[in-house]
Amino acid sequence: MSQAMNTAMSGINANQLHINVVADNIANLNTTAFKESQMTFKDVWYQTRTTGTAPTGDLGGTNPFQIGVGTTVAGISRNWAANNINTTGRDTDMALQGNGFFTVMDAEGNIFLTRDGSFDLDANGDLVTSLGYKVLGTNSDYSMNATKIPIHIPQTIRAGAYEQPAGLLANKNLDDINGTDGKITGGTFSITPTLNDGTEGTPIEVTISGTGTVQNMVNEINAALAGQNITCAIVDGGLTFQTQGNVQKLKFESGTSNFVDQTDIALQADGTGEYSTATMDWKVDIRPGDGSKDALIYSSFSVGVNGVITAKYDNGDTITVWEDPQDGTKLFKYTTAEGDEILGPNDVTIFADVLQPENLQFQFAAPRNYEGLVGQGNNLYSVGPDTGDVVYSQGNDNGIGALVSGGLEASNVDLSRQFSNMIMAQRGIEANSRVFDTANSILQTLVYLGRG
Repeated sequence: MSQAMNTAMSGINANQLHINVVADNIANLNTTAFKESQMTFKDVWYQTRTTGTAPTGDLGGTNPFQIGVGTTVAGISRNWAANNINTTGRDTDMALQGNGFFTVMDAEGNIFLTRDGSFDLDANGDLVTSLGYKVLGTNSDYSMNATKIPIHIPQTIRAGAYEQPAGLLANKNLDDINGTDGKITGGTFSITPTLNDGTEGTPIEVTISGTGTVQNMVNEINAALAGQNITCAIVDGGLTFQTQGNVQKLKFESGTSNFVDQTDIALQADGTGEYSTATMDWKVDIRPGDGSKDALIYSSFSVGVNGVITAKYDNGDTITVWEDPQDGTKLFKYTTAEGDEILGPNDVTIFADVLQPENLQFQFAAPRNYEGLVGQGNNLYSVGPDTGDVVYSQGNDNGIGALVSGGLEASNVDLSRQFSNMIMAQRGIEANSRVFDTANSILQTLVYLGRG
């Protein structure tokens, strides 16, 4: 009878633990990005009276004769399924649609994973959790090692786009100039001179290849203009056409090349016979604000599905990062309020104490074995012995979901399932209690028999 009591107690203890799991799930019904736990049972060892016998020619076989001695917990696992995203309207609230985790770091440099994207910007412009842990960024599309560089948005900067110096512009490839709406294509355009006597000269057809450097294009233009009293030269930010001799005015017309439209070459001279293109190429230097009265002040930011941040300042200019298609490295992109995109590394100079590319790109983690993560409370998890490799990457790539801003992931606790589990655990405890009472009654009866 004592074994029956012990077996019943194992059922009571296991179901009591099940109720504890259910209680924790229900308590976290409204916890951001909480993942419900589920418990499974297993039987324990058996009293084996016989393992059975094999049949013989004269006698059939017998089956094992065993008595189980109870139950215990097989395991407690989490349901890692992503849940709905509740809109909050706060730009700093983030959620992942699909797999993956944000990476955060405490004051001691320990890295944790979390699905809770309820972040804030602190006074230094660092993105932090409710505990002040810093949210981490990356400069890599794929890495097996986490960075410890935080997401950081400078609250003030000194910056201003200026025309690319002529000496640098001359050696710049036509594919890389940033002040035009598109690439300057090869082909023809024409220049028609008006002479000093008011008569219109013969149109001059200019052919450019649309390849190589700006200086190469200027050489091609001057070759076509040789002997026509017109010259082309590189100046800061663009080109100028200068009339000489008996040439009074110029008229530019497009041909098979889009040179005239892309450079917005002036149709009237400035009085000196000089015709200038619009700014073809810009450069920008970004320095610390340092309390300067002309500093730009941070106003807002937006985030792409891959976790790339675009920071906007009070003059309408923005800073973000882009991926170099040649080697995959992250480079800065500065966009003026007028829409001119200035791309690094050559055209954007940023002081190291202002920004690093990692500051504007969320780092996400994709563990090989989610069940191996160790819960640390505060919606945080750490890598455990059975987590396996962890890939650190950008969003919407390498098995990591897309980032959504302005909302938080809801808890995935299924209340109806929890009530069902609670009832089953309660009935399990009640039934095992009856077994315990029955065994106890039998022992009491045996005691009474002994008194006779």
